[in-house]
Amino acid sequence: MEAILNHLNPVLLDGVYGSSFRLAETICATTNGTDSGWLQSSQFLWQRHGLCRQSISIFLVTWLSSSLFYLLFGTVCYYRNFDQSLKKQPKFRPNQIRSEITASLTALLVFNVLTVPIFVAQVRGFAKIYAFGTGSAWYEVAQYPLFVLFSDTCMYWLHRAFHHPVLFRMAHYKHHMFVIPTPFSAYAFDPLEGWIMSLPIYAYSFIWPMSDVGQLVVFFVTNIWTFLLHDNRDQFHTVHHKSIQFNFGQFSDMWDRLGGTYADPDIFFDPVHKRRGQVKFQT
Repeated sequence: MEAILNHLNPVLLDGVYGSSFRLAETICATTNGTDSGWLQSSQFLWQRHGLCRQSISIFLVTWLSSSLFYLLFGTVCYYRNFDQSLKKQPKFRPNQIRSEITASLTALLVFNVLTVPIFVAQVRGFAKIYAFGTGSAWYEVAQYPLFVLFSDTCMYWLHRAFHHPVLFRMAHYKHHMFVIPTPFSAYAFDPLEGWIMSLPIYAYSFIWPMSDVGQLVVFFVTNIWTFLLHDNRDQFHTVHHKSIQFNFGQFSDMWDRLGGTYADPDIFFDPVHKRRGQVKFQT
């Protein structure tokens, strides 16, 4: 995030905040009895390294970019990958796509508000993020499989936790309303649950070193992967939406195999093996 702000500040944000500050001064000057002294005294907050400016900038950048990315990439995945014949299935809900988009955009708004303190902490040096190229060459490569292992572990157990009957009824059932999901269901979660499930993306950089480029890469790849899990081409996760006791994993099926929750999609969707007892514990 620091690299993005460093690029946007001279190109866009300095001008936006400067114009906004001058406009506020003008309004104060032309309004009878309005003292603009408070503007001058708080000006340091709106400089590049001011907490208020950083927080507002991070929120606007992440919210607008993630919402635009959701709409554009979701549309591409929907028309390129999603089997349109599935919309004729009885379990495809009336007005489902509208519901998925509404839920996802609402969740994205809340996600981005709650994630601002995490990004601010990263920008202010509390995470172990370093400039790309300043670390050892082997770790520049190794950080990616290490992140996948870390994220897969966290996501599997968080996902299973949200399938506990109490948490499922409180939050996770909102995502599983879509038995036949489309790519637009990628963020259609209860907002607080979705934010908790996203924490592994950022937590890694507070525990182990990660380059600034690496953080951006895993952020974008994880978000893209979320769409690909829900376009009904990834049969592994499609099994989970059809039978919620199987296939909780994110990037791999490792933890599902170890945890006894793996269902082989080929067997699951094979008409000869429709009975669920023939599906469970395929290792």
